Amino acid sequence: MGTEPVVVGILYPAEWYGPGEGFAVEVEALRALDPRLVVEVAPYDEPHDLRTARGGPDPDTHRDRAPDVPAATRDLLARAEVVLAIDLPYDVAALAPNLRWVQAVGAGTAQLQSAGLAEAGIALTSNGGSNSIGIAEFVIGRLLQIAKRFRELDVAQESQQWDALFGGQLAGRTLGLIGYGAINQAVATRAAAFGMTILATRRTPAGAEPPVEHFYGPDGLHEMLARCDAVVAAAPETPETIGLIGATELAAMPADSVFVNVGRGSLLDEAALIDALERGHLSAAALDVASVEPLPAGHPLWDAPNLYLSGHCSSSPEALFRNLHELFRTNLRRHLDGEPLLNQVDLGRGY
Repeated sequence: MGTEPVVVGILYPAEWYGPGEGFAVEVEALRALDPRLVVEVAPYDEPHDLRTARGGPDPDTHRDRAPDVPAATRDLLARAEVVLAIDLPYDVAALAPNLRWVQAVGAGTAQLQSAGLAEAGIALTSNGGSNSIGIAEFVIGRLLQIAKRFRELDVAQESQQWDALFGGQLAGRTLGLIGYGAINQAVATRAAAFGMTILATRRTPAGAEPPVEHFYGPDGLHEMLARCDAVVAAAPETPETIGLIGATELAAMPADSVFVNVGRGSLLDEAALIDALERGHLSAAALDVASVEPLPAGHPLWDAPNLYLSGHCSSSPEALFRNLHELFRTNLRRHLDGEPLLNQVDLGRGY
């Protein structure tokens, strides 16, 4: 790469980084990487429900909901070669003719892909892995909460009842992982430390790979589910994963097993999950994601028995943004040196 300026745009709101001077320090660290870099901040973010919709099927049907692009952001996009973003306007190449690479704020990138990156030949990298430890800890926390009956113990305390509500243990149980990216790899490490047997699915299975005892290909999903006391889904949203877990798959799981989803809400048939919980086939489920976010009041999920709901907050923002900027600096140096980028998304596959 020559000596001409390289304009880098930061499009996520500075306040998301958290209190203090952390964001300003990160911006200065980017500028210090190379004298060619011109780093500017001009936020563009969309409502959470629109972001979710743009990550699902038929994103073009939501064009009329997109907010106006602020003038400062338009000016920056017109000059930018690289942007760090959680959202992008539709048809971004028309606004950003020089854009060559987008670094995503999060691990999920479907909403960014709907901006027309593949058609314009713009590279995309995810922030996969930056959230993995925090989310894995959350998953283990939910599994322990369910196994140890913490919710019931809290109720007993509130009602001043000295009840011996004995729970089970994770050791000796079998955990199945749907998807084996950074999140479920971190889950596997922690679950194995509790003495659990780990199974997992991935596109190209290849025997055992500690701590995973056995990998299953896509056609072996039901076989894996039948062996599991608990299942954790942390898969990206792709055409293959939308609706992957429905009534048939839940029925394949043993009675009294547990289902956890910290990936994408589109993976799960929520009505089928509610039915499985109401019939007592599953002992419990934990969802940090839903098909519609924010989940509206009155949605049937709120009243489903033995369901542990959270509002897409299993990650640790402090670690997320610190790790994000570390990755971005590494990738920015690679971009300047003409080297392959880390975490590059295959826009043909969608992940």
